[in-house]
Amino acid sequence: MFNSRRVSSMISSPPLSSSSSLSSPQPLPPTFLDAETLSKADPSEIAKVISSVLFANVKAKQIVQAAAQVKSQFRGVVPESQHSLKMITGIGPKLAEVLHHVNCREHYKK
Repeated sequence: MFNSRRVSSMISSPPLSSSSSLSSPQPLPPTFLDAETLSKADPSEIAKVISSVLFANVKAKQIVQAAAQVKSQFRGVVPESQHSLKMITGIGPKLAEVLHHVNCREHYKK
């Protein structure tokens, strides 16, 4: 399942403005926070929410593509391994390492 931390990680980039209030993307509505819904979302709607980050339109399309890949290749569950994470559109080595630590289910079993 997607959550706002993972989406926020995907859209992190230098802000368009030096004002911190303008550079923080608005949280996605709870209805957007699963792979099924995100994979069918209109990228322009996501771009509106993340408009304060550079290349918001490109990143919005990548988020929709990534959600579709998570849904089709991983049955809607974000993978834990860095190798599998790097197979998802928009996730490179650095983000895969961050997501690996954030998404590692063994940390939540305690």
